[in-house]
Amino acid sequence: MRYILQKGFKSINGQIEILDSDSLCYLVKNNSKGISGIRTISKALLEEYVDYFEKHPHNTSQQARDDLTGKTAIDKFEYGYTSTLTTMARMVIGDQLSSSDKTLSIPQSKVTNIFNQPFQLIYYGAPGTGKSHRIKQVCQKYEHYRITFHPDTDYASFVGSYKPITHSEQVYTNMGDKAIPLKDSVTGEPVTTTKITYQYVYQAFLNAYIAAWKEQQNENPSPVFLVIEEINRGNCAQIFGDIFQLLDRNENGFSDYPIIADNDLKKELAKEFETLDVFNAESINGIYDDDIIAKIKSGSHLLLPNNLYIWATMNTSDQSLFPIDSAFKRRWDWKYVKIADSGKNYRISVNKNEYDWWEFVEAINSHIGIDTDQEDKKLGYFFAKATKNDEGKYIISADTFLSKVIFFIYNDVYKDFGFDNDIFKDEDGEILTFANYFNQYGDTVYEKVERFIRNLGLKPISLSTNVDVEATEIDEIFDDSTSSENREIVVDSVASSRNNSFTAITQAALKQAAANGNSLTIDDLTLIAQSSFLTPSGKQMKKKYFLKEIDKDEYLTSSNDQTAKDRYKFQIPLTDTNGETFYAWADWGVKAEPSLARYADSLNVKVEGFNRK
Repeated sequence: MRYILQKGFKSINGQIEILDSDSLCYLVKNNSKGISGIRTISKALLEEYVDYFEKHPHNTSQQARDDLTGKTAIDKFEYGYTSTLTTMARMVIGDQLSSSDKTLSIPQSKVTNIFNQPFQLIYYGAPGTGKSHRIKQVCQKYEHYRITFHPDTDYASFVGSYKPITHSEQVYTNMGDKAIPLKDSVTGEPVTTTKITYQYVYQAFLNAYIAAWKEQQNENPSPVFLVIEEINRGNCAQIFGDIFQLLDRNENGFSDYPIIADNDLKKELAKEFETLDVFNAESINGIYDDDIIAKIKSGSHLLLPNNLYIWATMNTSDQSLFPIDSAFKRRWDWKYVKIADSGKNYRISVNKNEYDWWEFVEAINSHIGIDTDQEDKKLGYFFAKATKNDEGKYIISADTFLSKVIFFIYNDVYKDFGFDNDIFKDEDGEILTFANYFNQYGDTVYEKVERFIRNLGLKPISLSTNVDVEATEIDEIFDDSTSSENREIVVDSVASSRNNSFTAITQAALKQAAANGNSLTIDDLTLIAQSSFLTPSGKQMKKKYFLKEIDKDEYLTSSNDQTAKDRYKFQIPLTDTNGETFYAWADWGVKAEPSLARYADSLNVKVEGFNRK
């Protein structure tokens, strides 16, 4: 356990006395013979010595100096500083700290950020990168309060204020010296009237602040989160007001500088904290050399406790009306959230076709980066929300894609850059205006939406119009009876047969991927197979090219496709680069050779012997 050194603390041997401290240094008095005097000791330097003596508790100051020389800045200091640092390190560890000082000190284990994250943190990045989701993942199991900033947000809507409240009151009439409640002559119900009174209404900050201090009644207080969405859409200087000063936190996690509450707020806090009993009150008072807890309880002073976390999100693409000033920025830590594939396998469904959403994001972001040279104009993975359909797929509908994605691209990204890029061209080479995406009734023209996607070079994952492939065509491809011979095929310099060439090609591709340190999964292979295998009429087949080991027994038991069952039953197992074991389809017909060749070419596997026509 480590202890935080405070003003007035003395080492047991009497050599060191803590005179004062700030966020960077301690001012200490060394009473050792021959090297006495007042010194300023860096807290960062002391941290190095504490780490050292936790690992080497029996070493001397000279050994510490010798071991750390050349590795840290310690070798710049004379022996007297080394001796001071050694004693102070042993005070932090507890060996040179008296029992009374230990009682006054806050053990560092109680104030260390349990998330190893700053108390004030802003997640920033392009829209749709999952900033809010990241905060939610951390704070959802703890007490948290959320607010979204906008141009009309002010101090009152962030902290709290008096607001008119309506309520019903019984109507009375006087009869002599008595007040008699009136009742309706027909229904007999009491007659009431609506009155307006004023009540102090707490907002997000005050709710979080009160909750955090009430948690301080526990030995190990749980964190409380104040989450601010879209922090740069509000006037932060106006919204935070004097609370801005509380954002300076000391090494204990409490505000460095308390602020004085106005009379209205003081009354409310005094009511909330009337029975407040802070577990570490003496230790916290010791930080400020004042009975600060009494001031907190009375409501006269505000001070952020070390379990209150203020985290926020910021879209860098928003054209904020109120830029955040540098003084405000310095009081926050910043975490960039980059655009990345979430692995959710979102798809865009348009005109009976499906397109991979991440492929679209990568393609459009490439153009945005080149054309605008602005990273914050790019799209994140969650820019558009997908809906799970009956098949378990996450689908972004064409209407959603048009209203959210294309609208953003036209009106926010390219409005100042023009539409000369080929991605905005219609099939006749004319500019595809935003109005072209709608017919005369205002309905979506799906062909135009698909045109925009295809202009980026994307191809459908599966063509729903080609799913109903004629049985005869499938038989011609999969049934080997159309061939008079199962001739030899050479795959990656190894002899194989056409019947087993699909397995051999897949096996060779996996071997190459493993050797080169590349990823090649069963999902990757399935997509490549779907784009490679076509019927003689050019239609894409919807066939089960691979079967996972974990699904094999259930498939062989439940499937009604006896041919498929027979062709999977005796295949050799394959393993992708993720360690997934699976089997490949066998027994291909002669008319499948062009498709098998395309499959091999897509995987950069050398094959010989196929008829490619």
